[in-house]
Parts: sequence; C-alpha cells; structure tokens
Amino acid sequence: MDNHFDVIVLGTGLTESITTAALSKAGFKVAHIDPNPYYGADEASLSLDELAQWVDHHKEDNYSVAHYGEVPPHARQYSVSLAPSVIPSIGPFISSLIASGVSRYGSFKLLGRVVIYDCGILKDVPQSKDDIFQSKAMSLVEKRRVTRFLMFAAGEFENSKDLHGQENSPLLGFLQRKFLLSEATARAITYALGYCYFISETTLPALHRIRAYLKASGRYGSSSFLVGYYGGSGEIAQGFCRAAAVSGGVYILGRSITSIASVDPAEPEYPVLTSDLPRFAIEVDDFPDRLHCRCLISSTTLLPGHLRTVADVIRPSISSCSSPRPFAMARCIAILDGPITLPSDTKDSGTSETSDSSLIVFPPGSLEGGSPISAVHVVTAGPGTMSAPSGKGILYISMPLPSNSIHSAEILLQPYLTAVLLLFQAEKQQKTLIFSTFYMQELASCAASTSDSLVGLLAVPSLSPHTTQGVDEAAMVAEVIFRKAANFLKGERKELFNQGCEQNGFWPLLVEMEEGVGHDVQW
Repeated sequence: MDNHFDVIVLGTGLTESITTAALSKAGFKVAHIDPNPYYGADEASLSLDELAQWVDHHKEDNYSVAHYGEVPPHARQYSVSLAPSVIPSIGPFISSLIASGVSRYGSFKLLGRVVIYDCGILKDVPQSKDDIFQSKAMSLVEKRRVTRFLMFAAGEFENSKDLHGQENSPLLGFLQRKFLLSEATARAITYALGYCYFISETTLPALHRIRAYLKASGRYGSSSFLVGYYGGSGEIAQGFCRAAAVSGGVYILGRSITSIASVDPAEPEYPVLTSDLPRFAIEVDDFPDRLHCRCLISSTTLLPGHLRTVADVIRPSISSCSSPRPFAMARCIAILDGPITLPSDTKDSGTSETSDSSLIVFPPGSLEGGSPISAVHVVTAGPGTMSAPSGKGILYISMPLPSNSIHSAEILLQPYLTAVLLLFQAEKQQKTLIFSTFYMQELASCAASTSDSLVGLLAVPSLSPHTTQGVDEAAMVAEVIFRKAANFLKGERKELFNQGCEQNGFWPLLVEMEEGVGHDVQW
C-alpha cells in the first residue's frame, strides 16, 4: 500500500467521517484510521454483545461504568447508540446528508411524541398552532400568549424591543416577564421546545434554536426531527465512511496508533511532498512502514499531549451553538422486555399517533432525587427504527453535568430510570428491565488555538452531546475543517476547490455524483 497521503484523519466519529467523505469526494488522497474495530468512535452504534465488550473494556480503564443483567438472546439484533441524538429536519446536517448522497445509505423516520414530565405525568408539548388550539390543558388567554411568543420566535427577533436588554437573561424568566406565560408553560417551552440543558441558559441562543426548530416543523411531517435507523448517528457515520471509501478513501480499523510525529521535510529519510509545508508521520500497530501526510486531522482524544497544545482546534461559531458546553454527560442504556409506547394523555393533546421513538424531557427540579440544575432527556427506541427485535424497547437517559461530579452515573440517573418504569406500570404496561448500563461520557477539552498552532494540524473537539443540536454542530465543524484542509493543500487542487466552492458549496451537485464523475468534481 502506498503510504503517502494528502490527509490522514484519526477517529471515525461523526464530524471526522463527514470531513473524510468531503475530502475524498473532492479528489484528495485520504487515509482514515481508528483504533476501535467499529465505526463511530464515541458515537458508535453497537450490538448488545459489542456493548458488553465495550463496558468490560472501559471498566478495565477505571471509567465510571456499571452494568446489570445478562446479555439477552439475539444480541446482534440490537443496534444501541453510545450517544443518542435526533436530526433537525432543516439544518446543516440534513443538508449534508442529502447533498452528499449518504441519505441513500440509511433509513429515517419522524420522531414521535415530545413530552415533558410534570407532577408525575407526561404532557405533550405543543409544536405548532394546531397543537396549541387543540390542547385542553391551556386557557384561551394562555393559548393567545403562547401563539404571540411563537410568532415572535419564528420572526426576526434580534432587533425586537421585547428582546432588548434581555439577551443574557435566563429564558425561563424572560418568557414569564415579557409574554406573561404561566410557569408550567414557560418550563415546557424552555426545556422541550428550546431544549435548554441548564436552568441558567440565556435567552438569545435558545431563541435561535426555537426558530430553527419551528421552521423545521412540517418539512417531512408534524415533527421537527427525524431519527435514524439502526442506532442513529453511529450508523450515519458509517454511511459517510462508505461514501469516502467509494471515492478512494483508505480505511484502517482496529489498529492502535503507536506514535504521531511532526516531521521536518528537510530530513532525507522522508521524500519531500511540498517543500514549504510541515508533514506528519504516523506509526500504526502491525504496519511495517510509517504513514505520511501533508495535513493531519484528529480527534482531540487521539492526539498526544505535545501536539494537542499546538493544534488548530475547530469550533462552531454560530449563535445557536453558544449554549454552555457540559463538562461531561451521565448516560444510561436500558433494555426493556416489552415494546415502548408512551402513556397517552388525550386531554392534553389531540395527538393519538403511537411511535416507539419519542423524547421525554425532565426539567430541572421536576423529580424528587433528581438534578435541580440540569434537564434530563430520555430517548426511546425499538423495532420501529430496527434498533431492537420485536417486543423489546430501549431507553437512553442523558444528563449534562456542568462540572465534575462526585457521584457516579448510576446514582445520578437511577431516579429517572425508576420514574419512567413507574409511568409504564401506572398505565398497566408491564416492562421488565433485562439489561442496563450506566457510564460517564467525558467530553475532551482542548485549549483554544493560538498563533503558534502547527500549520496543517487540525483538532476535532468532542461532538456536542446536545440531543437536538449535536449533529448540526458536527456538520458545521466538518465544513470548517474541510475548507481549512483544502486551502492548506496547495497546488492545482486548491484552485479547483476555490472555483468549485463558489458554485456548489460544501458538497458537489448530486447530479454530478450520480453521473459517476465524483472523482473529478470541482468544488
């Protein structure tokens, strides 16, 4: 195998996989390496037996991991996500899925109900005007106030008098002061329409999210969100890797990276690719020769310390992504013996459609023994997305942590798992917990880039753990990385990239790809 590449990408997380597909389709020679034997890295979709192996491996590394129950039969019929998320129907990620053609490698469906936990019951959250006026839980005056707010949030609110001076105030208080909403309605909008994670989240970023999600409603159906089949983002990351391989990308999985070094191009040991650019050499376990590249893109978790401090760290820059980034995520995956259908409350909503893919939101302080400062999301999945065999269900419970916690993920999340199971019992839906695991997902931090950043070294931060926002952030970061890498790789391809970029944007036109000219596409 030729061991010289334009770009080497380390890690097959969603951001890295989108980037690799874009670079490969643009005609660059790319190698994509991951020490794990599966695609997706920390966002992987695993079968239950693979999840059990993952748990055992992380226990050896002294991670905060615990699991209960035996792996059930037909373990390979499960596709379990390490970082569950939903896909906004309008946004950078869905645009990349469609424009790249990767959407043809997977299947998707609308997210079912979005409900909020309130005083021991689940209440549907109105997502449109029709939902508001069909609801019997709000008075007519309250419905008018909510409608006025939604019209405000869907418009150009940036220069509004209502917002002036309130941009950095908590959204919950803003809704009650400016729109006179009841506390219950304000909490529903804050945590299940703006999807704020923390009680202190400010108004402006949340309004940007709300506007984006209101615009997304109706594109494919009543919901603003889609869910992917076979575990979600991990399966989609594999789809982008497949697209990269079709365009000539080279893949190396399950081999540990033994060393990464910046190499002086003047050293005679290495052939000079470009005399004025630094280069990198990567040693991979059980490979006889080093791999060389002109540009190195890496997950921050795979970079050694001496390179992490000089890497150009890529971060999203749009206002809707400026919410506080958690220190870590406490997560739980629970397998239930029984299909999941949420308890219905027909008095509160005109919605009667059943789906095993839903989102339950626990606002801060809503559950005794739960978190007083963090909202908790519970995503449900099942055979409707080919994530579990018939008659089984999956619960994903996620809690963002603003700082390091002295408690384990199990202690933090057990009250929420118990509460959800009690809700099912109250509806005479007998659900037996057959397997569960609790773990702490630490989000790798990386210092901001400095003027001393090593040219050609780009670092990818951990994917945003936000349930509704993470995939859009991945697409935005991937596009920034692609443009920086392509600009760095000088020569004739750079000119083609600059010319094509003005015409076609991030991805080539689908018609060009379908005609089989992907290798010659001008970006």
